[in-house]
Amino acid sequence: MDRRHLEYFLALADRGSISAAARGLGVSQPTISEALGRMENECGLALVRRGSRGVTLTDAGRALTGPAAQVLRAYRDLDHALHPSNVVERGRLTIVCPRTLARDPAATALGAFKSKFPNVAVTMLSNDTDGIGMVVASGQADVGLGVDEVFDEGVERSLLGRQRIVALVPAARSRGEGVSELTDLLRIGLITSPRGDVTRRLLAERLGEVTVDEAVVAETISAASMIPLVRAGVGVAFLPESVADTVGEGVVLCRTRPPLSRDMWMFHGSTPSPAAQAFIETTTRLVDEGGLGNAG
Repeated sequence: MDRRHLEYFLALADRGSISAAARGLGVSQPTISEALGRMENECGLALVRRGSRGVTLTDAGRALTGPAAQVLRAYRDLDHALHPSNVVERGRLTIVCPRTLARDPAATALGAFKSKFPNVAVTMLSNDTDGIGMVVASGQADVGLGVDEVFDEGVERSLLGRQRIVALVPAARSRGEGVSELTDLLRIGLITSPRGDVTRRLLAERLGEVTVDEAVVAETISAASMIPLVRAGVGVAFLPESVADTVGEGVVLCRTRPPLSRDMWMFHGSTPSPAAQAFIETTTRLVDEGGLGNAG
């Protein structure tokens, strides 16, 4: 299989639609469709199921994702072996993180990295369900940024800092900015992600899973959709402070008692590519300078 076809397939698997994969890679939709068709013809199996809401992987498609990522990693290692002096300048880097880390620390770290290595091609993957460490272990990403994660053998991690979580309260239900008891906030009603989300687990650790479940008035997987629900008075939501500080009018930010925060980690393999190593060093330097995280 062609290297580019594997890249297109993994982008499609991650983004869930041909149009989203094409936008992410900067190619046309027919290019993605043609590559997928050739791959399916070569292996004699259907790799995706097409539907009105996008595509889903078949069993064969899911089985292919890990080996495909490993092959692409081997290509990068080959590039390094053949061109060790300039591989970082023209290399590739794939980062994976949940959406709540996309702004900080991911965007902050990538901004510092790209200012030094502008010609490195960067792919940003979003993953809010699977363990970030597992995504890195499978070879689908060079580096992962995650929170409070377990990680697989062969994957190393380093602490980036603490991420503070704040409450978003409808202005009409707020007593003003300051600190509020978690139990008082939940009486307003809770807008949250489905079970398994890191922030929801954090609330359950503080108050108990039953208490949290009984407070839920709306569930959504999108942090962006929580904000208009709060503004409309549906309930309160809990988001990282770095995300919540741009919510605008109609929403009041409130710190909680007890305080909510979570560890942020960086994950990578034991033998990172030159581009990944450069990103790791750039991010580590930001940590040392106090440029990541907002909670002590």
